[in-house]
Amino acid sequence: MTETTSRGRPRGLSERVRQEVHAAVRRLLVAEGYAALRLDDVAAAAGVHKSTLYRQWATKAQLVQDVLVTGELEHYPRVDEGSLAADIEALVRGLVRLFRDPTTVAFVQTRAAADDPGLRSGLHELARQDTEFVVLPFERAIARGELPPDADVGMLVELLVAPLLARVAVTGQPIDDEFGQRLTATFLALAAPPAVPRL
Repeated sequence: MTETTSRGRPRGLSERVRQEVHAAVRRLLVAEGYAALRLDDVAAAAGVHKSTLYRQWATKAQLVQDVLVTGELEHYPRVDEGSLAADIEALVRGLVRLFRDPTTVAFVQTRAAADDPGLRSGLHELARQDTEFVVLPFERAIARGELPPDADVGMLVELLVAPLLARVAVTGQPIDDEFGQRLTATFLALAAPPAVPRL
């Protein structure tokens, strides 16, 4: 039986080989999409024997989920920046880097069009993990008193992420630093407007 990490990712490959396999998956997803992805093609592109892949990932859904988890965790800051504004600025910078990566487009399309039950289940779990990272700034803001205790954190997360998803999946408009700054400023103005002094 393959040994797994605490996050469910398989052990057994060297880090170099794992990175090469992940890079091959990203290239093939961008070029061909999820439906056309085959483990044999991934093995050939990564320069490893296909049996190596099958020992680590029984299905392409498992492999793609592993790639998605690894890639997204790199972009989510978890350090407490000291205020909601600073936390959101750091989070949006990470999200901008994530969503302007060419492979992210393929990943978003994979989520939107997944008809593989195994992948669909994995992507739902990945979305749950994504949400756990994105809610951290809001939970800290509630603890600091910057947001009310009954703040609708789920809705705040959706309001923050939706513009990025819209640009990737719908409008095709660029996701750059200037957009990130506008998103941060607009979001903070709506979510945590400055207090108006009482007369």
